[in-house]
Amino acid sequence: MAKILGLDLGTNSIGWALIDDKLNEIIGIGSRIFPMGVENLGDGDNEISKNASRTGARGTRRQFFRKKLRKKVLLKELASLNMCPLTNQNFDDWKTTKKFPSQELASWFALNPYELRHRALNEKLSFEEIGRIFYHLIQRRGFLSNSRSAGKDDGTIFKGNAKEGKTGIDETREQIENKTLGSYFYEISPKKNQPFTDGLERIRNRYTTRQMYVDEFEEIWEYQKKYHSNLTHEIKEKIGGRKNDEGFKEDGILFHQRPLRSQKHLVGNCTFEHNKTKCQLSAIPFELYRLHQWINTVEYNGHKLHADERKLVFNFLIEKEKPSFKEIRKAINKLDAIYKFNYKDEDKIIGTHTISNLCNKKFFGKKWFDFTEKEQEDIWHVLYFFDSKDKVKEYAIKNWGFDETQAEAISKFNLKDKYASLSRKAINNILPFLGMGFQYDISVVLGGIKNAYGQNWETLNSSDKGLILDNVYEIVRSNFKGGFIEPLKHFLKMDLHFSDKQLAKLYHHSVNIDEKILLERLPVNANADKEIQAIRNPVVITALFEIRKLVNEIVDEYGKPDEIKVELARNLKASKSGRREERNRQQKLERENDRVKVELNNLGKHISHDNLLLYKLWEECKRTCPYTGRSIGVTQLFSGEVQIEHIHPWSKSLNDSFMNKTLCFADENRAKGDKTPFEFYSLQGENKWHEVKERALKLFSDTAQYPNSYQKFKRFVQQKFDDDFASKNLNDTRYISKEAKNYMSKICKKVSVSPGQMTANLRQKWGLNAILNPEDKTKTREDHRHHAIDALVMACGTVSHLQKLSEWNRYDRKPENKNFPLPWDGFVKDAEVAVDKILVSHKKLNNIITVRTHKTEKNGQVYRNVGVAARGQLHLETVYGQNKNCNEDEYVYRVDINKLSFAQLTNILDANLKKVIIDDVLTKFSNDEIQFFDKMIDKEKNLDKSKQKQIKEKVDKILKENSFFMPNEGKRYLRLNKKEPENFNRTPVPIKKVRVKKVLSKAERLKEDIKQFVDPNSNHHVLIYKDEKGNLKEDVVTFWTAVERKRQKQKVFQLPVDGDKIVTTLQINDMFLLGLKEEEIDWKNPNYEDLKESLFRVQKLSSKFYEFRLSKEASIQNNVLPYYRRITGYGEGIGGWQTHNPIKVKISVSGKIEKL
Repeated sequence: MAKILGLDLGTNSIGWALIDDKLNEIIGIGSRIFPMGVENLGDGDNEISKNASRTGARGTRRQFFRKKLRKKVLLKELASLNMCPLTNQNFDDWKTTKKFPSQELASWFALNPYELRHRALNEKLSFEEIGRIFYHLIQRRGFLSNSRSAGKDDGTIFKGNAKEGKTGIDETREQIENKTLGSYFYEISPKKNQPFTDGLERIRNRYTTRQMYVDEFEEIWEYQKKYHSNLTHEIKEKIGGRKNDEGFKEDGILFHQRPLRSQKHLVGNCTFEHNKTKCQLSAIPFELYRLHQWINTVEYNGHKLHADERKLVFNFLIEKEKPSFKEIRKAINKLDAIYKFNYKDEDKIIGTHTISNLCNKKFFGKKWFDFTEKEQEDIWHVLYFFDSKDKVKEYAIKNWGFDETQAEAISKFNLKDKYASLSRKAINNILPFLGMGFQYDISVVLGGIKNAYGQNWETLNSSDKGLILDNVYEIVRSNFKGGFIEPLKHFLKMDLHFSDKQLAKLYHHSVNIDEKILLERLPVNANADKEIQAIRNPVVITALFEIRKLVNEIVDEYGKPDEIKVELARNLKASKSGRREERNRQQKLERENDRVKVELNNLGKHISHDNLLLYKLWEECKRTCPYTGRSIGVTQLFSGEVQIEHIHPWSKSLNDSFMNKTLCFADENRAKGDKTPFEFYSLQGENKWHEVKERALKLFSDTAQYPNSYQKFKRFVQQKFDDDFASKNLNDTRYISKEAKNYMSKICKKVSVSPGQMTANLRQKWGLNAILNPEDKTKTREDHRHHAIDALVMACGTVSHLQKLSEWNRYDRKPENKNFPLPWDGFVKDAEVAVDKILVSHKKLNNIITVRTHKTEKNGQVYRNVGVAARGQLHLETVYGQNKNCNEDEYVYRVDINKLSFAQLTNILDANLKKVIIDDVLTKFSNDEIQFFDKMIDKEKNLDKSKQKQIKEKVDKILKENSFFMPNEGKRYLRLNKKEPENFNRTPVPIKKVRVKKVLSKAERLKEDIKQFVDPNSNHHVLIYKDEKGNLKEDVVTFWTAVERKRQKQKVFQLPVDGDKIVTTLQINDMFLLGLKEEEIDWKNPNYEDLKESLFRVQKLSSKFYEFRLSKEASIQNNVLPYYRRITGYGEGIGGWQTHNPIKVKISVSGKIEKL
């Protein structure tokens, strides 16, 4: 071996180190920092990918566009039918000039549509009035609930949202009774020239269904056609659509629904069959596959289930969706306490969703199991692919003999819509062997052999199959050095005469078996991008794109490595739900540590890692030694009489987790030595081991503070465990790890992905923590270079180091354990020198727009349109207006009165309304608070900041309380005229929202002819230039302006009118050397060790306020020298441009500096 590349891959960072293990030198080392692929990482439902927020906004824009398009199409049709005061010529002119056609059309729009919809069922309407109804129907068409998938997420839609005061469909249906929706809305709407009597029941703030509008359209049409002979069936079909069993909505203008685009192309490919797509979770083969896989993991008293027991569990689980484990024990008659299972009674076990529902008596009942595989598959196909409840219902009655009730029920039954990691083909190959009771890893290998045989597998006789089963089991379970792949291939070639083509079809649960031709570089093209994006994990996708850039740059500069070792961060490997669980676990651990710290303080004990751990283990084992049964007093706990003990010995497991630790008296620990509890106590007789087990079961029972203690009991009584720690700690077989390994394998034959548990141990043993933190010699995350150090540990760590590490126990302080072996002599000094020269590289987002070609097909013809997409948010979502009460840079927007803040309260536009609200707020204030509040309103200077904060918080609290608000289903409305005169017979008009002023210095107008403005918010760059007199000036350019320049094919960086020369430009993550003179720098042979202390990145930008952060600094809160600098002017003062003399540079992905 020669060149080894170590990579520490995180959610927003890559540390790398390239070493030569023959020459014993560090060739290169560095850290690369980039934006995370998601926002709010680990925050559950709040965690969304950057793409999700972008595509969500795009979806909203499309909805608005299509709604607008529908209205245009309808309006043109109404004009042609004389159902609105608009001619075809008027329509075309309006479309071209954007000028409103006529006053007649304005009057037509001003007609009250609710009144018309009510009258349409009781009297004759004019043709134009009917047209106005149709135009109103297309504006709000209701929720199309007939979709099969709708039932999964329609809880709020049907039940309503009390928090938002939104009425649900069920309540609206109940209120409508026998009326149409339009008639009901007319009844509850305020009437013209009548007292306002009920302002709380709203028309708009409710959910409705498409069918409500379809039914109303039908009734109106049938009633009005009695008076209008030209309301023909042809016109009805054109406007309302052809009639089918689901109503008028097939293809008419009013109710046409664009079918959903196929998402099949987004389904990833199978782990084993790379040309096959993944199988649906609801598919019957997958449910059987998952069922057998889980059944084969069940053990009791250290033994797997035998065939009869597996069959009983299978027959029970196949008809259950999510039973408890206790129900399974009962099903196999193993409820007695003598049967110790590896699952808890309250554990919920995933059974089947599809099968358990379909074999229920409300659908097919036991008859389901009499169907052939094809018949079952046909039923699943109907339920999965039919997109209409009515179609399913009709099919069930016609083909399955269902009655009306059954058909209605099955039409509402929804299958799971996610995907497995394997294809149907791979699942069907593996399933037979899982059914025989083989563990998953062996079943996968056997499934691959079945795949290699193809159809010939079924022609093999039982003795040949038995030979394969026996030999494969022995080969996989034998601990061959280097794994079982080569022995397996040898067996298949020599004994079964497999060809190379057949060997390429084998499966393996963690590695690729077939050898690939190595590439010179990781590929960079459209197909390569798609391959990365197929992983469907935005965090990993972002990281792999960055690793491609980095590895290719390393290859270009140093050549291909002979070996690559990758460590993946834990939250990078986890799914979204996994990251949420990890975050919750960490928060709970922090709370638990805070509680224990209080206990230690009360005991007068020093707060340290070991003391925290001692106390928690003491609580968990209920203050009793699980090995001896002797009570542990608090004095003994900290005296040295009691030791922290690894349940599975450190030397055999290298497992230093909390789950592998407990307490043991020192004398018993010495006697036990390097043995597991079973190995030690089973030698003392069956009774002794039974006594220890029974005690451990009581001590390690789950509690509120330690809910996973039972898992520790299972570890404590375990008779066998995997002690091949070298293989286990050097190879991570999880899905994401495997994907990363496969990707790196394109350029390097020897690639390993490690879980990374040993990195911290080796880093500490080699003394590398002291490089960045010489004071307390613990790992610091405040310096981005710690990623590079982790990568160096990955590159240098070997099996021999792990074996040596097994002799070291942090809780067993033997005097001979002083000097841990280093990778080579002088290694620590070499590492210090290398790390000291690292220039941390930060990713800068350069793309402003992307030009894409969109291909659409219409009427058999393909159209190509070139579209321009901004690579970021152009403006904030709020749309502002402007009126006569606003100054030039003031704009107004509406705020829900329930959500007012202090800042918004003081900027309410309506002076009378503002006074009413403020006067009511001040009734809750003391005189001193009122005086201070008035000073804040007048914006007096030098006010006490802490008192300002208190006043603001108090105002915000009052605004959210029920002071001058009246409650109604979660909403609170201001009542202006609270003092009504006697005999006042109307309800005060509720104020739901107020107009608030806001100063926007760079507001952009959305459209020339409409007073709609937006806040561009984000600055794209600041251009520093010299004017004609040689003075330094700035030009702050928003992202909006930069995009507009790019669209117009202009230069993004432009000199202003008074400009003479561009000095430089500043963008987020631009790199600058601060405080140096150019003549001090040797650009041909730069001194990286000195430059790193002057290398800063741009962190924030605003007018004459440029914030810089030291490139290596990870914290963004430390706003002091030498980590942080800001420039606030152009002179020679503390914050002056000339004082800092910024020199713009480029730092490559691998950390090389270049002057710009």
